[in-house]
Amino acid sequence: MKPNKIFILVLLSTLVFSAGFGCKQNVLNKEQFKPITLEYWGVWDTPEQMNKVISAYRATHPTIRVNYRNFRYDEYEAKLLAAAWDNRVPDIFMIPSTDLKKYQDKLSSMPKVVKIPITQLQGTIKKEAITTLQTVNSLSLQDVKEKFVQVVNDDVVVDNKIYGLPYSVDTLVTFYNSDLLTKAGIPEPMKDLDELVEQVEKSGLVKVGQSNQIYQAGVAMGGADNIPRFFDILSALWMENDVKLQGGEFNPLQDKTSAQRFADVLTFYTYFADPTKAVYSWNADLPNAFELFAQGKLAYFFGYSYHADELRKRGVQFNWDLENFPQTKGAEGTKYYSNYWLNVVAKNSPNQDAAWNFIQSVTTDPNLVNQYLDPNNKPTALRALVKKQLENDQVRVFASQVLTADNWYSGYNAALAETYLADFIKSYFKKEIQLNNDGLEFLVKRLNQTYSKPNE
Repeated sequence: MKPNKIFILVLLSTLVFSAGFGCKQNVLNKEQFKPITLEYWGVWDTPEQMNKVISAYRATHPTIRVNYRNFRYDEYEAKLLAAAWDNRVPDIFMIPSTDLKKYQDKLSSMPKVVKIPITQLQGTIKKEAITTLQTVNSLSLQDVKEKFVQVVNDDVVVDNKIYGLPYSVDTLVTFYNSDLLTKAGIPEPMKDLDELVEQVEKSGLVKVGQSNQIYQAGVAMGGADNIPRFFDILSALWMENDVKLQGGEFNPLQDKTSAQRFADVLTFYTYFADPTKAVYSWNADLPNAFELFAQGKLAYFFGYSYHADELRKRGVQFNWDLENFPQTKGAEGTKYYSNYWLNVVAKNSPNQDAAWNFIQSVTTDPNLVNQYLDPNNKPTALRALVKKQLENDQVRVFASQVLTADNWYSGYNAALAETYLADFIKSYFKKEIQLNNDGLEFLVKRLNQTYSKPNE
């Protein structure tokens, strides 16, 4: 009997030793292993909003802690710059997708593999928590293309390297006040720009008093400072009219067709703030467009999912709903404008592997990313979740637009480009500039200045 007992003991010890065999891993002793804490900065999402996704990640990665902080938008960039000077930049931080080129020199691209400590229970007879250093393959370029909607692939892949990934892709949609439409005898919200013109022009939707004072606005278009994301509205109109915007420089005047459409869209946009036009619906004296919509005094507002969340929180006392952003009748296909933020990793982070593992895990695993999307009513960036979100009334319209969403700005300073466009619109209404060849060339030249790398 002794040989049999010896054989059983040897067999058991072999099973214990070989548990987890096949994984690339190295058992770490206490001296080698130190818990990792990732510093993570953002803007719009509060720690409470991020807790679920972070907790879901930590359930499978208990050795990696994530400390998330959010800042006001107007202080965020200054905080990042100050942190860089003091060599305490966060491991992970969020940036607008249109700012990737601006920050690229300060970012780590995704490595092909990451090495991270994982704690697992091992053993056959006595379970023991063993921490091992495991090598995990990162996403490939093909993975990004297959998993995410097209605009993400277009934005995050630079020189065949991946620089960031989003939780969500937001798109510009139409908000409408159905009570105002009903009072004006309009049974349904406009579906295209022709219907928008017809409704604003003929229905009495706009209420104008003496001295062209507007006390009920039809649509927030034509201006700059008091229209949130006016830049995005113009961008959406340019894109759906096939104006040539994308590339290493901003040159929509490169051929006659593009130049004419570029000018036509600008002209169309400004008509809504011109008191001499039949579609006059907006002016610079009105309050912020979102606030006016929330007060029930604006029929159409173009905004994002966070505007919808804010309206729900306020519990506004009128009926409102969402519709797709209006398209130009006769245009090929549908094109929508995307505006979203990326999770990126600092080049000088000492925890790059863990940071990239966190980003890849929480943005690509539907079970993990849903911990962020569902409670926050955010539209998905993953192709696999689009169908599910089309059944959710809170995000249905946004989700219906993500597959054909796009943007165009690829310079180094999107905020300055927006300022230049706002200055141009205001100068036009002051009659300081015209929408002729000279005026358009001036605008294009100014926007192109933001395509030069700083200090060049």
